[in-house]
Amino acid sequence: MSGLPPYRERALEHYAQQNQTTVLPRLISLRTALYLWIVLAILLVAVVVSWFGRIPVFTTGSGIVLGQSTDQTDQGLYAFLSPAQRTHMRVGQTVQVQLGNSGPAFTTVLEWVSPRVITPSVARQHFVLGSRAWGVLIEPAVVVKLMTPPGFSLRAFSGSVITVRLQVGSRPVLALIPGVGQFVGDDQ
Repeated sequence: MSGLPPYRERALEHYAQQNQTTVLPRLISLRTALYLWIVLAILLVAVVVSWFGRIPVFTTGSGIVLGQSTDQTDQGLYAFLSPAQRTHMRVGQTVQVQLGNSGPAFTTVLEWVSPRVITPSVARQHFVLGSRAWGVLIEPAVVVKLMTPPGFSLRAFSGSVITVRLQVGSRPVLALIPGVGQFVGDDQ
């Protein structure tokens, strides 16, 4: 290269230095990149929560408050639940109870679970269900007795209809997405 004019040598050196340093184009600002990383992190957290998070599954039923013992039944709180959920019912399990439509709500536990399914006509005779409780039982059911909470007056609410909610399992949060629920297993 010594035979080239001096300005040509400097031009070649300058050209060689430009080829050695790589300059990347700046497509987005650093602030935008930071926001995108934050959004990605939030999405990852949402996916993890939806994969491992669980939602309780409840079964509901109706029942009656018996304020007096009969020949066949002791006084207490009795509920009639679906026979399909019988495998999920166990003594000591927590139950949410609502007395009537606007009465007090409380939580209690299952005291006893019937070993057999009864028909509505047998239940009406056995529990002496009057006209006020005629709609309590319209299909075969499993009878459960609920523990009476302290301070609850069976006589004051005798004949009242109760609504009960019993947790029978759980589902992943991911099952709430339409179309995905059928592929995600239930813990029922």
